[in-house]
Amino acid sequence: MDRIAPTSDLAFKKVLASEENKDILAGLIWDFFEVKAEDIVIEKPYSIAICKELVENYEVAKLRQTLKDVAASFKAADFVSEVQVRKALYYEERSLYYPFERFVQNYSKAGEIKTDEDGNPIRYSTLRPVYSLNILDHSLFGEDKDALRIFELYDPKRGKRFKKDLLRIGFFELTKGNIETANQRHWRKYFKSGKADEGAPPYIKKASKIVEYINLNEEERFVISAMERLEANDEAERAYYIAESRAKGREQGMAEGERKKAIEMAKKMMLKNKPVNEIMEFTELSEDEIKKIVL
Repeated sequence: MDRIAPTSDLAFKKVLASEENKDILAGLIWDFFEVKAEDIVIEKPYSIAICKELVENYEVAKLRQTLKDVAASFKAADFVSEVQVRKALYYEERSLYYPFERFVQNYSKAGEIKTDEDGNPIRYSTLRPVYSLNILDHSLFGEDKDALRIFELYDPKRGKRFKKDLLRIGFFELTKGNIETANQRHWRKYFKSGKADEGAPPYIKKASKIVEYINLNEEERFVISAMERLEANDEAERAYYIAESRAKGREQGMAEGERKKAIEMAKKMMLKNKPVNEIMEFTELSEDEIKKIVL
């Protein structure tokens, strides 16, 4: 392969959450929200040494959590971003959880509290705007062709927005072609192929170079190979379960023992954020049955 997938966990974190790549993150924020991100501070920056240590200690779940998303703050606001390649259970709820969690985390933040005329702390004064961008390689909003949707606090009955711009949650669907700006089109090409056109801005060209396999160091190649092996093992385990389940033949439902095995398999897949349609296919449980499973 000449490039690692830009939507892979490692590539997403390396490109957008590395100290040396803050210009790429600033470009992404501007291109989708038209907000100038100055003095960016990245939370939990990308560290291949930490990733390698987790792989060597067989802490796969923790590794996936480490690479899961991007969080940063800058002078005017906070920013969170996540990439989701396949559909997942309760994704809509999750897409709201992270920006709202980020918003309330700033409540009564030490060192930033303003005071009133009497010197009393105004604890809500530390709450800041939050911008969230979810990059999806599947359709979340049906068959329309608009690639980008950005939701704000809004009163649809009266056509009025909230007085302050405190929360904006964006969804960029790579499967759709109706794109508003040239730079957003360049981002779509990058996320789909890892490549950048000649006319792309410098920060997207830089991102394209970063995901070239030849530019990865030895530790990064080790982690990528390990993650690929883990994914292959997951696929083999699911394939074995399907073959075993089908061999027993279940025309009118499943026996209790088989059902318990299916539920255990579903739990494992849910912990790995596997899409619901894939869980249904491999376990033969219904969507309702899967949603009732308690992890």
